Parts: sequence; structure tokens; C-alpha cells
Amino acid sequence: MDDLYSLLREEAVQLSSEFRKASIQGRGTSQEVAEFRENAVQAFLGRYFPFPHRIAKGKVRDSFGNIAASIDCIICAPNHPYTVSTRDKFSLLLAEGVDSVVEVKPNIADRAELHRALEQGLSVKKLRRVTTSMLHEYGTLGEWAKRVPFGVFAMQCKAAPIETGFEILEFYESRGVDPLDQADFVVVNDVCVFSNFIDKALNPWKVVEAGYPNHQGWFYEGWGEDSLVGFLMRLHRVAHAGLKLQDDVLPRYLTPREDTLFQIVDVATKYDIYKKGKHLPGFDGPQVRHALRAITHPGEQMSGSGDRGLPGDAKSPDGGEPPTEDQI
Repeated sequence: MDDLYSLLREEAVQLSSEFRKASIQGRGTSQEVAEFRENAVQAFLGRYFPFPHRIAKGKVRDSFGNIAASIDCIICAPNHPYTVSTRDKFSLLLAEGVDSVVEVKPNIADRAELHRALEQGLSVKKLRRVTTSMLHEYGTLGEWAKRVPFGVFAMQCKAAPIETGFEILEFYESRGVDPLDQADFVVVNDVCVFSNFIDKALNPWKVVEAGYPNHQGWFYEGWGEDSLVGFLMRLHRVAHAGLKLQDDVLPRYLTPREDTLFQIVDVATKYDIYKKGKHLPGFDGPQVRHALRAITHPGEQMSGSGDRGLPGDAKSPDGGEPPTEDQI
């Protein structure tokens, strides 16, 4: 397992380099820059989901006439027909033969860029598979398996990553999107993974024992330099297109050891506290900025006395202060 983790750390460095190189190779044409970056992620996925899987790009459709927006990386299951054109591009991508799809965005610290990615995902979640990998298709998990898994891969997010998590929740809350129709995950290279567990049975972390108020929903996973491990873990834990004859090789090597320590944050609980404090005077002050970052970086200390107060020591209407690090 240690060797695989080390290899994936090198892959993360290489991907970062490929994204920077794309800015040079495609300079002057934003579409070419995007294509070079998509190719880098497709090549990575192709190494860890080799033949008979195939990696494609395009629009997935279902048997009910729904067609999703074009997605950058599509992992086709071994049972997908070889529907390629003369230039080896898939001309037809079918929901029952797609394991998962991933939209590539360089920087989701930009709210508009994040929203564009999540909008793409809404079109994917409208698709319905007729056949699934579930033996018994009932309840929430049955509905989950009928949808095509969707995720986002990015290189950058907010300096306080939890703010990106809040923006994900704000996007879906403002549109009234059902958890089943939300993205399955958002990965930020070298930083973290945001995972959406629509049922507590899908959550691999010991949230019950740790006393987390929520056992499902969006969680921040502080993988740091091992974020590609988290990425591959999520791709192996989604609802695949069909039943497999044997277990995949990678999951047992990807699963962290029992003694592995990294930050798990229930994003929804922190977001609720954040929403309640937004109306307070001075809420955007340095103390709150520090508190937001400290949620995912608990070992960091205040950088100086200037970070300890808010402008004018503003008070809330009821005499209270804006939330502190412990409250958030």
C-alpha cells in the first residue's frame, strides 16, 4: 500500500505539471489549453482503469431519450459497445455502459467555474440506467444505482477549502436539488476530496463512533498529497454500470490503514453554523477567515495579534460576537 501511495503522489505532481504545461502548449486558445488538461486526466484514469475499460469524452444518453452535456472524462465499463468513429472517438455513449464521468476544472476557487461544473453534473443526473449493479433495486440505494455517477476534478479551490464545500452546498440548496441528483464527489489535487454519501451505508468513515451529527451528506476528507488515492477510492465506490465477476484489485490497497489520521469534516453541520453567522457585523473579518481555514487545518495557529479581533470589535444585535474557531 505504501508503494501505491508513493506512486500516486508522483502522479499528483505530474498532473500539476501537465496542467501548467498546458497553459504553454495551448497559449492563445483557451479550448486547446482545456483539451491538454483533459488529456492529462484521461491518461491518468486510463492507467488505473485499463482495458477492457475505455476512457472517452462526449455526451452520455439513456434509453428514455435524455442526453447529458458533454463531459471531459467518461469511464466506459467493459460491457460498453465499441461505438467509435474512424478517429477513435466514441460516437455513442450509453448510460448502462458507463461506470462514471468526471468533469475537469482547473480552479474551482472561482465560483462561476465551480457552478459550471456542477451544472454539467445536473444534466448527467437526469440520465437513468435500466440495468444496474444492484441485486435488489429498491429504496434510496436502488435509485442511486440507476443514476450515472458524476464527479469533478480540479487543481485549486479556496484557500480555506471548507469555503468551497459551502459553495457546493449553496449551489444545490439554492436550486432545491435532491441529494441523489447532486455530484458524487469533488476532488482537489493535493488538497482534499468532498464526498456526497446519500446513505450512511456508503460512508466508510467512523462517523457514528466519532459522534458526528450527520452520517450522510457532504463530507470533507483531508487527503492532502494523497488526494489521488481518495479520487480512485471514490471511483471504485460509486454505483458501477453492472455486476462484476470478481473484485477489483485496487480498493484493498487504496483503503487507509486503521491508524491513518486525517481530517474528516461534516460539511453540512459547519455550513449551518456559517449561515447563521453571516448576518453578524464583522463576519468577514480575519478572525472568521482564520476560523474557516482552521476547520480543515486544525494545527495552524493565529499568525499574529491582528488576526485575533474583528474590525471595531463589532457585536451582533443580541450582544454576541461573530462565531469563533471553536464555534464553527
